[in-house]
Amino acid sequence: MAPTTPKRISQTQIANELGYSQALVSMVLNSRKQGISEKAYQRIWDYATTHGYSPRGMSIDSVKEKSDSTTIGYILRSPLKLAKKTNFFNHVHQGLHDYLDNYNIKTVFLGAEDNIDIDQLPKLEIFNSSVKGVAILGEVQPKFLEGIRKIGLPIVYISSRATGKCHSVLANEAESASILVDHLVELGHTRFAWVGGDKALGRHKDRHSGVINSLEGHGLTIDPRFDVCLQSANRMVGSEAAQIIIDAAQAYPPTAWICSNGLMARGALSHLFQNGYRVPRDISVTAIDMTNVCIEEKPMITCASAAGEDMGSEAGRLLIDSTEGHVKALIDITLPSKFRDLDSTGPAATVALTDK
Repeated sequence: MAPTTPKRISQTQIANELGYSQALVSMVLNSRKQGISEKAYQRIWDYATTHGYSPRGMSIDSVKEKSDSTTIGYILRSPLKLAKKTNFFNHVHQGLHDYLDNYNIKTVFLGAEDNIDIDQLPKLEIFNSSVKGVAILGEVQPKFLEGIRKIGLPIVYISSRATGKCHSVLANEAESASILVDHLVELGHTRFAWVGGDKALGRHKDRHSGVINSLEGHGLTIDPRFDVCLQSANRMVGSEAAQIIIDAAQAYPPTAWICSNGLMARGALSHLFQNGYRVPRDISVTAIDMTNVCIEEKPMITCASAAGEDMGSEAGRLLIDSTEGHVKALIDITLPSKFRDLDSTGPAATVALTDK
C-alpha cells in the first residue's frame, strides 16, 4: 500500500497546540511583527516549519523571504483614475488585494494609462526593489502594453486579452449574454433593446455580439432604433440611452432591455420610473454584471457575469505562480458566468404601453 501524505497542519491546529489565539498565529505566519513579542513570533514560526505548515501551496521559506519585500503593481486603463475606478474594477481590485494579502503581498497603484510616462516607469526605484509583477485593469493601447512588457516582469491583463504577449483573465461575455437572452425569452419576451456603453472597448463589443448572436439563435433581432451604444458607461449614460429608446418607441417600447453593466441598468431604471413605467410589469431590465450595484438597492437587477473578485483572485494567483517560476507559458483564463434572477425581470407585457 502506498504511504499516505500527511495532512497540512492548519493555523487553528498550531494555535491550539501552542496556546495562542488563531488571530495571533495568522499574523505571525503572514510575517507581521508589530506588537508581537520576539519569543512568540519565533516559537510559532519554528513550530510551523517543523510541522510542515505551507500557506496555499507556497513554501515557508518563500513566504518569509517575500513578506517584507514583494508588491504587485496595478495600472488602470484610460481614462480611469484611482479616485473614480469603475464599479467593476473596484471588485476586481478587492479580489486581487485579498488573494495577495494571504501571502502578505501588497498592491501598489502605479497610475493610469493616460498619466504614466511609459519611458520613465521602468526607471522607478520601486521596480528595482519590491514590484515583482503588474496587473493591468482594463483595455489599454497596444503601444502602452508593449512599454509595460519591456519592464520584464510578469503581467496579467484583466478584462482584456493580448494572446502571446501576457497572461489574461476574462469573463465569458458570450455566455453571460446568452444566459440573459435565454432567461428573457423563457419569460415570453420577443422585443429587445441593447443599452450599451464604452463602445470602443473590446469588452463592450464582446457583450453586444453575444446578445446579437444569442437572439439569432432564437430567431430574434434587435430593431436598430433600440440598439444603443454610447461612449461612456455610467448611470447618467444609462439614463440617456433609455431616453433614446423611449423616444424612438413612443407607445410601444421593447419589453426586454439588456444593459452592458449594472450602472447603466440603474440609470435606465431611474429614467423608466421617472416616466411612469413599471419594472418588471411593463419592461424587464437586465445587466451583464455581477457587482454590488445590482443588489444594493430596490429593485435588485437580474444579472449574469463572472464575479470581479474571482477575476482579481485569479490574476493574483497567476502573478504569484509567475514570480515563483511555476508558470512556463502565457495563459488566457476565461471564468464562467454566474446568474442572479432578481426583481427586475418578469413576464412580457402583451399590450401597448400608452399614456406614458
